[in-house]
Amino acid sequence: MGSRQADRATIESTGAGTPVLRRYERPREEVESSPELLLGAVLPAAEVEPTINASTLSAGSRALLRGLLRVGTTRQFAGGGVGLEYGSLLKTAARPEYLVAHVAEAADHLRQRRVDLLLVPGMSGYPVGAMYAVVAGIPALLLKKGKLGDAGVGGYPTGAFVIPSYPGEGDVVMSADPAAVADIVAGVVGPQLAAQAEAAEPRLTLRAAGADDIIDKATMSHAVGESAVAIGEAAIAEFVERHRAASGDRRSIRWEVEVVAWVTPLIKGYNRPHEILRRRFGFEPFAGVNVTAVRLDPPAIAVEGVSGLLAFSGA
Repeated sequence: MGSRQADRATIESTGAGTPVLRRYERPREEVESSPELLLGAVLPAAEVEPTINASTLSAGSRALLRGLLRVGTTRQFAGGGVGLEYGSLLKTAARPEYLVAHVAEAADHLRQRRVDLLLVPGMSGYPVGAMYAVVAGIPALLLKKGKLGDAGVGGYPTGAFVIPSYPGEGDVVMSADPAAVADIVAGVVGPQLAAQAEAAEPRLTLRAAGADDIIDKATMSHAVGESAVAIGEAAIAEFVERHRAASGDRRSIRWEVEVVAWVTPLIKGYNRPHEILRRRFGFEPFAGVNVTAVRLDPPAIAVEGVSGLLAFSGA
């Protein structure tokens, strides 16, 4: 029972009395990326809007890019290295003029992939993840961030993992609310089982997806994908056990949990995360803006489908 999983990360003990957790290492970005793309002049401000309008981007991606260039910039992060600062676009504010069309496009992608459950890591990713979920009509689970060693009496929930914080807060543990998991998964597989009342061997499926505010090197995406499989399989097993106890059903019941999609507003294409996710999960992520190069001074980015280097308005 269960599905194929991606390559496993390092597994280590977190100390006496606490469970073994997967640990994922997130490489730093020490230098400006794709230097061969950063030698040219940055487009004058007057040319940025016409260039975006002439691009191959979708309407949602064009609006998202305009918002990023208006309120964002590039900077160094203590835990991740060179990166994008976009907090007032996606984390500390909700800007419909920049996000509505992109969220609609991402939600349509999730519906096309027939996603049952969306998992979103951390509070920074949850605002846009919740938007995706509500518009798509798909329940979302927050993988909340906690301190390593704060497991408590019951230990960490199934699927919890350890990963370094990008802003430089040290190692954190990401985990889902077990009660929310149980209720959501029961709502997905319960009707499937009921529809197979006469089947000799019912088959249950859970199609999961991930969402985040940005994909850097796909480390977090890899971790969330593996976590989704572990969380889903454990929740279905518990559901089947409760079903057997309540009904006396002794049929062989098989199930599969599959990660089928990733959606994000921003992705750092120069880190080749598309290849990583395709290799590990068999699909490429849906991203609003694919950043192909980052310049720190002056702050500017290159974007797939758009010609030239684009300066941030506040630079």
